[in-house]
Amino acid sequence: MEIRRIKIIFHINRPHLTFDILSILKKYDVYIVSMEVYSNVIYLKLPYISDNTLQKIEEEWKDVYGFDHMENVDVMAFEEKDIELRGVLNLMREGVVILSVKGIVEYFNNKVPVALRDIKVGSSIFDFIENENLKNFIEMSGEVSNFGTMRNVEIELDSKNYLLNVDSLYSEDRIFSGFLLTLKEITLDYSFDNYITFEDLVGEDEKFKESIEKAKNASKVESPVLLVGGSGTGKEMFARAIHSNSDRSTKAFVGINCAAMPEELLESELFGYESGSFIGANGNGKRGILEIADGGTVFLDEIGEMNYHIQSRLLKIIEEMEAVPRNSSEEVPLDIRIIAATSKDLEKLIEEKKFRVDLFYKLNILKIEIPTIRERPKDIEVLIEYFLKVLSKRYGDKKIEISQGAIDKMKSYCWPGNIREMQNVLEKALVLSDGGVIESENITFDTSEVYNREMTEGADLNSAVSYFERNFILKALRNNSSIRAAAKELNVTHTLLLNRIKKYEIRDEDWKK
Repeated sequence: MEIRRIKIIFHINRPHLTFDILSILKKYDVYIVSMEVYSNVIYLKLPYISDNTLQKIEEEWKDVYGFDHMENVDVMAFEEKDIELRGVLNLMREGVVILSVKGIVEYFNNKVPVALRDIKVGSSIFDFIENENLKNFIEMSGEVSNFGTMRNVEIELDSKNYLLNVDSLYSEDRIFSGFLLTLKEITLDYSFDNYITFEDLVGEDEKFKESIEKAKNASKVESPVLLVGGSGTGKEMFARAIHSNSDRSTKAFVGINCAAMPEELLESELFGYESGSFIGANGNGKRGILEIADGGTVFLDEIGEMNYHIQSRLLKIIEEMEAVPRNSSEEVPLDIRIIAATSKDLEKLIEEKKFRVDLFYKLNILKIEIPTIRERPKDIEVLIEYFLKVLSKRYGDKKIEISQGAIDKMKSYCWPGNIREMQNVLEKALVLSDGGVIESENITFDTSEVYNREMTEGADLNSAVSYFERNFILKALRNNSSIRAAAKELNVTHTLLLNRIKKYEIRDEDWKK
């Protein structure tokens, strides 16, 4: 059914104004699909009517006392709010579901787990999530006036573990109106597979090869290791290679991202807990990953994000090799090797009282710095060749070629996301290519605001500014047919833009179609 949306504005507010407006619609036998009424505005959603009929109706509306003017609109006010709400929810990284006071689904975003793929507006959340704590919490809504939140409850959906949080929602007048439910996947890596060796660390750069040699030496001893490098530089690959080359290679490699978990959950996952430790805890208690990894290696990624209190407990474990589960007094003996990684400046965090200096010195016995791609530009072609071989195997030994123009475009890019970003760019380019030949136009870089913010985390200010400026210039060049036109759009002189293009080694093939 075709629809027409109309906004009617009044210059006064008086009794029966809406009735007078609708009476004229009735005269023309026009029914209303939906309507919103405010003090001086009415939104009408009508079945499509001709411009001629609408003009006649408007002429009669003009005689209604208080009428100011009428506008055709694309969306109703509530529809606009709905679009805005969905847009905001879809920007969130976690799965989000908004529920009514009875647990009925009202909204959900596009990040909800695959296990909830059949979720529908109007259905009960209990049809999709069977959890006694959640059910009790929501059912209490009719009995308790202000019960707040439910925090960090672990649930399992389709053999994956998620962290469930629920917040009560209130209107401006503190009237209880429903719940905001979030689901975040718990990314713990209890892994014997994904076997990585030092042969999988590809690069000819001297600084990179020096890092590999240090890692090989570290694999022969039991001391903790600290891996330092920007986001996506391959810190986990180094950790796995150290593990694979050590005497612990037949035991578990267990990885956990300290930045991806709330501190309460991180503590329970690391050290475990006894039954009844907290709301949502497993009734039989749970072994911590430090205990699960007995005999193997524990990889603590982004250790700079670890809570100060947990740092103290970790330091004691490194020194004594014993762990005490939450809500327990019994010490559990451990036999593990700790490898930590960070993209942050730990010494700066120490100055800010956010990282323990004694833990830093314990981890800093074997420090390995992993260079970014910006620091090893000669390795770009080597990495391209390596990743294309990986992609060829993944796609059934498909023959993949890449043009020199595409290589040059990748060489001129600053790679804020490092190795991880390069893998993604090449795989996306392969999908976009025709016949397995990757051309320059198939190479695309994600320059979205959110991505930029993530990829420049840990970079110095000059690198971050250069990255943004280069991509800002590229965007202007691609939007225009000439450098002069791009300079005009950027509101800079032609000479200044030429100098920037030279500075950032931007080539014609990077922006000309």
